[in-house]
Amino acid sequence: MRLATGLLLFGAVFWSKGLSVVVEDVDDPPFLRQPRQVSDGGPDNTTDSNTGFEAATASNIGTTPASMALVLQMLDNYDQRLRPDFRGGAVTVTFQLYILTMGSISESSMDYVVTVFLRQQWNDPRFVYTGFDGNLTLYDTVIDDVWLPDVFFVNEKAAGFASSTGTSRMMRIHPNGDVLYSTKKTALLACPMNFALYPMDSQECSIKIESFSHSTKDIVLEWADPPIILADDIQLPEYKILSTTPERCDVVRRIGTFSCLEGRFKMVRRMGYYIIQTYIPSILIVILSWLTFWISPEIAPARVALGITTVLTSTTFTAINRSTMPRFSYVRAIDIWLLACSFFIFAALVEFAAVHFLFKRHKKFGFSGRLRRLLGLEHPPPEGTEEVELKPSASTTSERLLLGGGHTQIRLENAEPKPAEVTGEEEKHHRTLEELKALYQKRARRIDLAARIVFPSVFCIFNLCYWGVFLPQYEG
Repeated sequence: MRLATGLLLFGAVFWSKGLSVVVEDVDDPPFLRQPRQVSDGGPDNTTDSNTGFEAATASNIGTTPASMALVLQMLDNYDQRLRPDFRGGAVTVTFQLYILTMGSISESSMDYVVTVFLRQQWNDPRFVYTGFDGNLTLYDTVIDDVWLPDVFFVNEKAAGFASSTGTSRMMRIHPNGDVLYSTKKTALLACPMNFALYPMDSQECSIKIESFSHSTKDIVLEWADPPIILADDIQLPEYKILSTTPERCDVVRRIGTFSCLEGRFKMVRRMGYYIIQTYIPSILIVILSWLTFWISPEIAPARVALGITTVLTSTTFTAINRSTMPRFSYVRAIDIWLLACSFFIFAALVEFAAVHFLFKRHKKFGFSGRLRRLLGLEHPPPEGTEEVELKPSASTTSERLLLGGGHTQIRLENAEPKPAEVTGEEEKHHRTLEELKALYQKRARRIDLAARIVFPSVFCIFNLCYWGVFLPQYEG
């Protein structure tokens, strides 16, 4: 008889008010004993990390129809428009964040998506009941009739992520009036970032919770112990979470001081992707540009094609790297690297231009007599003479003649050189065309030989300076 009465009363309460009494009676058969309501923390929700919220969930004393009637009467007379202890002091609401998932961290928009169990606990004297020590679990349809703290995410950019099951709230009431309220939230939160050390940077993203309309005279927010819990299966592809820090961020406004809590997540970027996709390819492109030093200056098309290809590839690397970032003005660590690589590649192309100029100078870049005299490569003719140039079709050598009593100077091309004894300074300024050709080609090859040593050495020195400056600042 007792068993049948209990079943009927339990069903009536469940269907009329959406109320679930979570108790265990030692006198009931095993199949009638209801386990504790499963909440957001795990299968039994009694882990050590939740002791502050779940201390009163265990219940071993039975219930009576009189106590259930008292609970129904308590809910009927409840006014959710008034906060607990309305005429008394401020209500202390304790918070705990259980981070389920975290991801979609975007550098371009500086935000991230987080799914969290937002757990809140406060004391409401209107919920104090006697007669049994069981905990009451209210479902989603009844929670709207209970007073709730009006908190919001300060740095929220977007919301509206609905639960796939349609149930994302739970409330548990303890005999002493303590109320545990847990809700599942998924939000897009702002995360200001600094990319000065990118990709060896670390970022701090936060989640800020603040009371919307109640100042500290009515509601005071406090962190629970522990304040922030990370799910064990959280894996970020690009970041590694180093630590979580609970802080306060109370805000003073004209209408009063509002309580605010801030949970910070310090994350460090993983370097593996950027070493494989940026650093190693850029090093190989720089080395590829050095291959022009081993190609003969006579093969101009090959050296030009190789130099232009490496320059364009380096420019493409820089443009792709910038495309995923916001348009900021400061210089990042990877910008210094890419600019240095572009400089080495461009310098190799300029080196070929100088070598080719010297190598072909005797043929296409010969200086006129006036310019040679200006540069000191040739002595000017005596005063009162006139220089006349005769250029037959097959000109290989030249000779000067003075006509008209030494007043006219004629240069005969394709004439046999007149033997003369030239010594000292004159020998330096009167080389044959073949001698000039050999001299310029020798200088060009020397520049190539020096570049084979100078370019790799300077690039190695740059690497030592670059990694020596930025690696000590990397926290990964």
